[in-house]
Amino acid sequence: MKIAASLITATLLTVACAANGAAGSDTKPASTAPAPHSMQRESLEELSATVTSVDAKTRMIGLKADDGSTGEYEAGPEVKNFAQIKAGDKVVISYYQGLAAQVAPAGTVASKDVQSVDLATTAKAGEKPAAGIGTALKATVVIEKVDTKANLVTFTRPDGTSRTLPVQSDEGKQFIKKLKKGDKVDVVYAEAVAVEVREK
Repeated sequence: MKIAASLITATLLTVACAANGAAGSDTKPASTAPAPHSMQRESLEELSATVTSVDAKTRMIGLKADDGSTGEYEAGPEVKNFAQIKAGDKVVISYYQGLAAQVAPAGTVASKDVQSVDLATTAKAGEKPAAGIGTALKATVVIEKVDTKANLVTFTRPDGTSRTLPVQSDEGKQFIKKLKKGDKVDVVYAEAVAVEVREK
């Protein structure tokens, strides 16, 4: 079971639905109006190690990372199907981050709510141990200032506090070029972590 893939797919769908929800709040038929200014950025990182030893009594697992470093770790009771783990198996940790932003239509009233969705998945009986958790947050921010030379954007969060953040990605830099003071931007941030044991 590719639990990382299933969790990340669910997170992606959450991001997409939340972002489309902002754009789809107006139920009027499609017109010739230009599409809302938006951006989306995603990243996925994977780290792996090989199981070198398994102690069923103490639930200790020996691991050797790809860089040669080694260590022993205790598998708590939340690790299901422990008996399925054996020396030579691969332990893969996947970390996903996703960010989507879209300028709300002119005249939109900024919501003070922050919506959140939590995701969780685990291995089925008889499968290699695996588990994953993820979360997605959606909020509307109001742009205060944009500095395209320094790649900084200042905005007001739903709770009224102001924050200035650096923009490092190419997608983000292109996105802020079209922002102006007073714009309301729907932002969705999602992240997920999954750990799974795979046969060598």
